[in-house]
Amino acid sequence: MGILPINQERQKLILIMSLGYILPVLLLYLKIIPFSWRFYLLILTAIATLAITRLYNFSPVELGLTRQRLGISFKVIALPTLAFVLLMLINYMMQRPRIDNSTYQLPFYLFFVGVSSPVQEFLYRGFLFAVFSRAKLAPWLMILLSSLLYSFVHLIYQDVPTLLFTFIIGVLWGIHYVSFRNLYSIILSHSVLGVVAILVGQV
Repeated sequence: MGILPINQERQKLILIMSLGYILPVLLLYLKIIPFSWRFYLLILTAIATLAITRLYNFSPVELGLTRQRLGISFKVIALPTLAFVLLMLINYMMQRPRIDNSTYQLPFYLFFVGVSSPVQEFLYRGFLFAVFSRAKLAPWLMILLSSLLYSFVHLIYQDVPTLLFTFIIGVLWGIHYVSFRNLYSIILSHSVLGVVAILVGQV
């Protein structure tokens, strides 16, 4: 499949965002699809997205699945990741958890680290930025749109602080991804921050 004119690529981008990133969230938020099915919907979306990557003929490098600059990207993301962890721990020690996540057991955390975090990063950074690049969007717009969509998916939890936190961290990960185009370092950061945030009841 050859590269389409920019206007056609942007039309396809709008269709992908509408059907793949906005509609599923609205279906969950409006309870048309049960909240308990959210992870099944995430997996189905990932499978559909993988099919689209074949249609686009994206290379692993375009999707951020590369070892290029891997070491430096890990080093750069480590400091802000640890800073956020420290802030969450300090907040946890100063006040009670906002959300009771005590029902989550080890299988949930294993699923989060092994499946959910990698899939989310593939969807909201790797794949999205590859489509953005084909549509010739400016880097700042890529970061803004990906962060808004990443925050929007958390609308299903109906919690404003979670929306704000995910937008801020989405901007951080977006800037990092634009700089290094390496998905592995962000997957690690996402896994660490997500596990800590859930454990201390922040999200």
